[in-house]
Amino acid sequence: MSTNKSPLAPSLGAKASRRMKHRMRVSKTLSMGSVALGAALLLALTAVATARESSSPRDKLALWAGHWKIRIDTKDTQFGHVKTEHYDAKCSFLPHGAFMVCEYLSLQPDPNSGRVINDISLVYYSGVDKTYKYTNVAPEGGPREDVVLVDGNVWTRSFEIPRRRGGVADAREIYNFVSPDKQLARFEISIDKGAHWTVVNEAVGTKESSLLR
Repeated sequence: MSTNKSPLAPSLGAKASRRMKHRMRVSKTLSMGSVALGAALLLALTAVATARESSSPRDKLALWAGHWKIRIDTKDTQFGHVKTEHYDAKCSFLPHGAFMVCEYLSLQPDPNSGRVINDISLVYYSGVDKTYKYTNVAPEGGPREDVVLVDGNVWTRSFEIPRRRGGVADAREIYNFVSPDKQLARFEISIDKGAHWTVVNEAVGTKESSLLR
């Protein structure tokens, strides 16, 4: 019996070796591509975060600017009953650009007082204590100044309101500018120092220019 190897054996081994080397080159290429893609994604996310952090106070205040149509839907809770209200709001910078002023006008009489509600709010940045502030003034009284926390396009205004049976409850208004032409908001109350929050009403604001498109 001949001890010579079949001439096919070295050919198959060479092919297998070449396939293995090819796979290693492809794997290395894919690995390098994945690293490059990951680095690019990280740079993009860092750029977005840096842009968000580097936004000037004026840029953030500018989110409020415009003529807004606002719909407020109150829920049935211990703090209120189901109803829908509509408001017209106009927000713009005062001439020197430090203050954003918003005037709110209800498009229906208040069910409790029978009067149309008309008040103004000043939104501004304090360079002294490095915070955003919200001051409301109404014919019934004022002004009332509150600190507003700003996280990206989400503004949270926290304050206290008196309770009918005495004492105060924690309250907050959260405004989320989901696009240049739309804002979502909600008003919440807590009677256990923030452990639980009840959504009293939710609002949708649409900039008037977008309504005409």
